[in-house]
Amino acid sequence: MRSITTFTAIAIMTAASGRVVATQAAQENAPAGPYQQTCSDISVKKGNLYAKCQDEKGKAHSTKLSHYEKCGSEIVNNNGSLGCSHAKGSPTRTGVARDGANGAPAKPSGPFTETCKNIQMKGTTLHAVCKSIDGREMPTSLREANRCSQGIVNMNGILNCAVSDVLPPGSYMATCKDIRLQGTTLHASCNNGKDRWLPAELRDAHKCSGDISNYQGSLRCSPIKHMAKR
Repeated sequence: MRSITTFTAIAIMTAASGRVVATQAAQENAPAGPYQQTCSDISVKKGNLYAKCQDEKGKAHSTKLSHYEKCGSEIVNNNGSLGCSHAKGSPTRTGVARDGANGAPAKPSGPFTETCKNIQMKGTTLHAVCKSIDGREMPTSLREANRCSQGIVNMNGILNCAVSDVLPPGSYMATCKDIRLQGTTLHASCNNGKDRWLPAELRDAHKCSGDISNYQGSLRCSPIKHMAKR
């Protein structure tokens, strides 16, 4: 009986050892890169790289990088997704600009750099301290800044995507994103106060003589209250 138990234990140890060796072999055949520091279960199959990579919150995601051998530089973990690290300022396969030196997000371009400081990227969110028209400095952020194809601007202390059309001013800019004009209709994605972003629009926005505001995820033209005379 003892010999059977011993044999079973040896078999289990041998199988476990075989799995470890197989895993090590798979990782040894995998391309080098910073991604290995935050990714596990790395394997290569038919020219594709597979792994489980942690995002910024530590949650692991199963991810795949097709034709990884075509990466002209290192492979990085882009917030839970595998991607190629390119030269500074160029986009990766996921559309986020990376710094080729360490795989960190590169700072977006745009005139906002002239009136903002403490500029840094955290994932796809841009953080900075920007000046308003009256010279005040305030912290501001812009989610999914990597989607701003025309660069980023500082609009009265608020970061926003640059657009070809002139956007109507208003307090909505502080809590809305993806702002754009289509004809005379103002479109945006606005926070409803419960961290949900809702599609919103305001027709004939150019006719608003007051403040364009965000009311629970909807765009509204609100009359400006006249200040009391001194």
